[in-house]
Amino acid sequence: MMRLPLPVHAGSRSDERRSDLACAGIVVAAALLLALRIYGALTLAMNSDEPQHLHVVWAWTQGLLPYRDVFDNHAPLFQLASAPLLAWLGERADIVALMRLAMIPIYFAALALTWRIGKTLWSSRVGLLAAALAATAPIFFIVSAQFRPDDLWMLLWLAAVAVAIEPRLARHRAALVGFVVGTALAVSLKTLLLIAAAGIAWLAVLAIDGGLRELASRRLAGTLGVGVLGALAVPAAFAAFFAGAGIWREAFYCIVQHNVAPELDDRIGGLRMLIPLLGCPLAIVAARAWRSRAGDASRWRAQGTVLLATLFYLLFLYGFWPLVTHQDLLPAIPLVAVGAAALVFRGGGTDPARRGLGAFFAAICLVNLATDAIPLHNELTDEANELARVLRLTRPEDYVMDAKGEMIFRRRPVYWAMENITLARMRDASIGDDIAERLAATGTPVVIMDRLPPRDAAFVERNYVPIGPAGGLIRIAGQHLGAVRAGEPAAFDIDVPAEYALVTPVGGAAGTLDGAPYDGAARLAAGRHSFVASVDSRLALVWAPALKRGLGERELFGVSRE
Repeated sequence: MMRLPLPVHAGSRSDERRSDLACAGIVVAAALLLALRIYGALTLAMNSDEPQHLHVVWAWTQGLLPYRDVFDNHAPLFQLASAPLLAWLGERADIVALMRLAMIPIYFAALALTWRIGKTLWSSRVGLLAAALAATAPIFFIVSAQFRPDDLWMLLWLAAVAVAIEPRLARHRAALVGFVVGTALAVSLKTLLLIAAAGIAWLAVLAIDGGLRELASRRLAGTLGVGVLGALAVPAAFAAFFAGAGIWREAFYCIVQHNVAPELDDRIGGLRMLIPLLGCPLAIVAARAWRSRAGDASRWRAQGTVLLATLFYLLFLYGFWPLVTHQDLLPAIPLVAVGAAALVFRGGGTDPARRGLGAFFAAICLVNLATDAIPLHNELTDEANELARVLRLTRPEDYVMDAKGEMIFRRRPVYWAMENITLARMRDASIGDDIAERLAATGTPVVIMDRLPPRDAAFVERNYVPIGPAGGLIRIAGQHLGAVRAGEPAAFDIDVPAEYALVTPVGGAAGTLDGAPYDGAARLAAGRHSFVASVDSRLALVWAPALKRGLGERELFGVSRE
């Protein structure tokens, strides 16, 4: 019996065509975003946090322990997880750009979770628009392109939200959510603020929906217990590791105590507190009005909890958090985008006007992305060149003083990184400033002139000379002794003992050093020394190994401050 082909309705063909066009559009958009992400990773200006994290990652590859051997005021998971990749790539000047490339999968995974959250709470259209809005938000694009723990932290929080609202994971939800949240806590302690906001939002939603009696159920107690146990797994493993290594006090100080700086805590209070004190009640009133129009109670609870938790987090952040940065916004931006997309498609409408409005919002974000986030030239070049120069002039055994680990692959003579909280603690004297003494004690040959307290900056000006372009940050141990006349002694004081050479603009100097014929580089101890030149010339004292590794005399004198 011959089978007749089933009739194909025009509507079906139209739906298939729209579906194919949508898929093609998603593929094209993803390819464009991938190209922009790669370009951004290679060209966006370096944030000072990036080398700070990379220096800690490098410490792991060298068998050093953070908190004991290298200062870090962040939780350890992200840096430890990044260590194998850094060890494989090795010592190279373009390491920031290469490690940024590893952040690209996190970015796309976050967009996928944003779509999933929007789809689960509302619809696939809401998820797609939310992902588009988040992907093109300039702050989200730029900050998530940087190499920082906040990228993984954001991804883990979005994963926790996605698991918490996924109906198919009901049986294992508590353990999974707890484990993911605990993993996020091992990346950043800012997770505690997210947890607090989510907990208060959940209680507010229960209260609005008349479900507070559920808090007394044994089932809920068991669920919370399983979640807490899951959340403790990863942090407890790290705690056991650091306790076993005998550095749990150091770890606790760096991760917790150090970040509670009196100068920063003074910022808490005042008019800022009105933000959450007024914002939270208004948000609850709005949620109550929304509930009166909502239908499905369980669906509304999930929607309300996610959006209220995000809003509360932002209110707490700007009202109570002492130091607010763009990276703190990473876990909130995708969820704010979900809320914005839900407003566009409220009521489930799919009419052309709403689709047009969604496209309009996405276009605005795309224009913002193109104008605010995409650099027109390579803004990473100067930092890469600076790192290349220092790596060329030094060896792994040489100390380099930088602000926060910008030279990544070199030991620092001081324990502390000169980040904002450390500088605040130095100002209130809860951390002592011994930078100048450590430079002298270790014979540090290279200093990056950045973020140094005034006392230490003055020490560097006396004992180090600039190299490279005028106004550059690199300083080499040495001094400009000025114009000297033949036969007249030129006295100078050494504070940083090291191997030094005396040079003129045309090569090595000739004469006597401390009464003995000068025949090349010599190790000079701290104290006063004297050189008698054989001929009139301009004279400089400089760390000798730098000359052997490519530093030219003319370059040295070209940036003389005389």
